[in-house]
Formats: sequence, structure tokens, C-alpha cells
Amino acid sequence: MTTAAEFHHTHPICDLLGLNLTHPRFLLDHLDLGQRQDTSCRGDFVKLKEWGIAVLMCKGGPAQYDGNFAYLWKSQPERREGRPNPEEMFLSGAIKNTTQLVLAVLDRFLGDVEAHPDKVLLVRRAGDLDRARAEGKLALLMGANRSDWFGDSPGVLRMFARLGLRMITLGQSGRELGYDGSDEVRSGGRMTALGVRLIAEMNQAGILIDLAHTNEICAFDIIENSASPVIDSHSNPRALEESLRNTTDAVMKALAARGGMLGIMPPIGRPPGERPYEGVPADQLNKTITYIRYAVEMMGIEAVGIGTHFNSAVLPYLTEGLLKAGFSEADTARIMGGNYLRLLRQVLPE
Repeated sequence: MTTAAEFHHTHPICDLLGLNLTHPRFLLDHLDLGQRQDTSCRGDFVKLKEWGIAVLMCKGGPAQYDGNFAYLWKSQPERREGRPNPEEMFLSGAIKNTTQLVLAVLDRFLGDVEAHPDKVLLVRRAGDLDRARAEGKLALLMGANRSDWFGDSPGVLRMFARLGLRMITLGQSGRELGYDGSDEVRSGGRMTALGVRLIAEMNQAGILIDLAHTNEICAFDIIENSASPVIDSHSNPRALEESLRNTTDAVMKALAARGGMLGIMPPIGRPPGERPYEGVPADQLNKTITYIRYAVEMMGIEAVGIGTHFNSAVLPYLTEGLLKAGFSEADTARIMGGNYLRLLRQVLPE
């Protein structure tokens, strides 16, 4: 049987949600993504390439860690030492607005991208996907968590698009100006008029819309109003795992009917202390395959992908799991990356 390494060498492998730019390892320790971290299962530019990943969505959001958390973080088993003298993200204790926070987070990421042009390429346009593959580089997309940082300003949204922002997860929890999160069950759920307007702006700017954290009614409204296909980047079928954060059959079918995708989030835990994987538990891998098979039955093979939720290290195990479970090489290639590439080519600027 084809091994994961052979398969990943032949087929482009994509993670719909692979790097958490808001993790304290970046915001507090300022790890250099271009330097290999051998003691952690979390990805960096070197290991991601070794795992055979071709395209990766990297997402940061408005988060700020206070001094108490910074002190506690130093004693956590998953902490890895960062740069010797990291630059402070902020120079005073003044209250930061959400736009400042997102800009600061993305600046650290872009600094690592700019420092390692031999390893990675930031994808701004559809053609960059082919360029990265031709040059043997990891293709990175830059996304943002939540939408409160651009508020009601199309101009702020467009400025981030000019920086290279290519995905927005519209909400995380509760109500925002345009959208309702998955845990908001009382409001009625549809987008506000402002939300509809900003969806149009995202379509025009070539920004991929992610409804992973919106409630069911809002998800239907987003799918209906978006001129471009939308995704649910990291969720599982609610029919198999009851949670407001997961996706109903009806939303899955609506996504597929408009050319969108569901990114299955593998229910595979990280090793203690986030040490490197030596294997994955068979029951967790089998559950992931069950979720994928169900999504394919509901949506069709061309509407399913993988969004690991910042755990790209499991992708080689998942490739082997799909092949052993009887998925053909062609169908495995679609799930592990081909479907996402098709959608990106539709949504990104030419």
C-alpha cells in the first residue's frame, strides 16, 4: 500500500486550519516559525514541510494575555523557549482595541514569513498556489478569528485584504455586529443588514468566509447571501457528536449545494506536554474516519476536507487511515487537499 510519505509527495495536502497565531508561544515567547522545534508536536515551517503539507491556513485573532497569565504560562509543560530577547508586542499597559491586537498578531507572523523566503510563500492570489508548488515552498494563507476587529468599517476590512488576509471566521461566541455565534440560540440568528453588506465586501476582496462558529440559522443566511462558496473550516457532524459547535446535516448539505466545504476536525488529542507524536490512538483515528465517511455521504466527496484545528502533525496518520479504510487514492487526494485547492481557486483574487 502507498505510504503517507509517498502520497504526500505526489498529492498536495492542505490543512484548512493549521497554525494558531494567537497561541502564547507566539504572543508571549515569540517563537520563530522558521526554526525547527523538535520537542513539540505543534507545527513550524520545517516540520510542516517534512510532514508533506503543501497549503496551510494560519489564523490569529484579538487576544491579549495579561501579566498573570504570562507568569503562569512559564510553568506550563507545553511551553517551549522562544527568542532570547523577544520584542515586546506592546510597550505599555494601555488598553488595546481589537484592531491593534489583530495587527500585532499578524505582524509577528508576517515577520517570520519575510525572514524565511526560502521555506514559505504567502498566498495572496490564486496563482501563488501554483508558484509555491513549483518552487517547493509551503504555501501559507493568513486568516483572522472573529470579525469584531473590523467592526462596521469596509475600509478596515479592505486594508487587511491588501495586507494579504484571505479568510475570516465570522464569529466565535455570542453576538457580533453582523453575525450570531453558535452559542447564541435566543436571538433568531439571521445576519443583520450590516452583516450582509460586509459579506459582499469579503466576496469582492477575495476573502474566504468561514462560518465554523456561527449558529445554524446564521449559517444558512451566510451561505445564501455569499456570492462565493463558503467553508466551515473545523467542525464535525452534529449527528455523530452532539454540540452546538458542530454542523447539522442541513447546513452540510447547504454548503455542498453552493460549492462550499466542511473541514473535518480530527478528534485526536495531543500527547502529554505536546510532545511529538509516536502514533495516534486507533479509536481516535477510527472516529475521525467515521466522521469523514458520514460527511462524504451527506455532502459528496468534493465537499469534504480536513481542518485539524492547529494539529497538522496528525495528517500523515489520517492519510494512511483513509487508504486503509478503503478510500481510493483519488478520493483520499480530494479529501486531503484537492477539494480545498479547487475552492481557493474560485475565491481568491486572480
